[in-house]
Amino acid sequence: MRVRLCALGAIAFLAVVAASPATAAPSAASFALVPQRYDKGLPASQSYFIAVAHPGDTFTNSVRVQNVGTKTGKALLYAVDGTTGRTSGAVYLDGAKPRQDVGAWVALGSRSVTLGPGQSELVPITVHVPPNARPGDHLGGIVAENAAVTGATGRGALQIKVRHLTIAAVEVQIPGTTSTAFDATAARAGGEHGYQYVYLRLASTGALTTKPHGHVTVVDADGREIASRDFRLDTFLPRTAIDYPLLLPGRALEPGDYRAEVELSYGAAAIGYRRTAGAETSITRSLPFTVTGREYSTVFRGANPVKAKPINAKPSGSPPYLLIGVAAIGALFAGIAVVLVTLRRWPAR
Repeated sequence: MRVRLCALGAIAFLAVVAASPATAAPSAASFALVPQRYDKGLPASQSYFIAVAHPGDTFTNSVRVQNVGTKTGKALLYAVDGTTGRTSGAVYLDGAKPRQDVGAWVALGSRSVTLGPGQSELVPITVHVPPNARPGDHLGGIVAENAAVTGATGRGALQIKVRHLTIAAVEVQIPGTTSTAFDATAARAGGEHGYQYVYLRLASTGALTTKPHGHVTVVDADGREIASRDFRLDTFLPRTAIDYPLLLPGRALEPGDYRAEVELSYGAAAIGYRRTAGAETSITRSLPFTVTGREYSTVFRGANPVKAKPINAKPSGSPPYLLIGVAAIGALFAGIAVVLVTLRRWPAR
């Protein structure tokens, strides 16, 4: 069986991928990664690797590592696993994290290269797909990290180190019986300085990449609506979960019991060699959560609580903008009066 290896140009995997060189300090080395073989049927696939392979397959390619900076530098080369970012979108684990997926399947011909300005070097890549690999989508990345780490000149306890990374995505799509499964399993409150968040525990338990969207309504113990939000997620990788933050701006929920009424729709995303999106599935969930008095007094100190919308509520009192306008006009007339009195008392010259 012929195995195809090419570059992936899908926008979904660009959350923290640097297709072009990583931004570096002036007068420094900066590295780019360019795959050497790609599929001409995917014109945008010249910068990211993708393979369609079966369990047990082995395939090869090579990546050109180029120094596009102005000084000689050393690039450390290694593979990492992909995951879903805090607010969705594909991101990549740190090189020190255990590799359990594509990051463990990739073998590089060299662990580092030292290049002068404008120089490049081809590094062989071999990918061994385990015999027991599950069907579906798998994402990892190849990293070129500038070996020179810039330390900030901060003082005291605050010390910042900057790392310059360029990452080329590596996606392996394994044929077989697959499906997309997605769920919202829990809700909790959080936030600070008057910014209220409701965190939804979202999990992709299927085998295919998806981009869910939905709606959340927060209701109190009596079923009255407190707030509602639409949301649309970016790439959500299989077998990953996040606590997705939904912002309820301006005020905090007062202590009490609430429910997050969640409506979710999801389907397989069109990615790589999957040219069309899958049919969507919709689910609803009712997730209880509580804001305690201690949480309100410590986390939300100084913020006015959000209260439920009263039934058949009618506006009462003067609108805030009208009061502000009246106050401004009063201040203007008072200022004019002061000026006139001052002019009448001013001695003639």
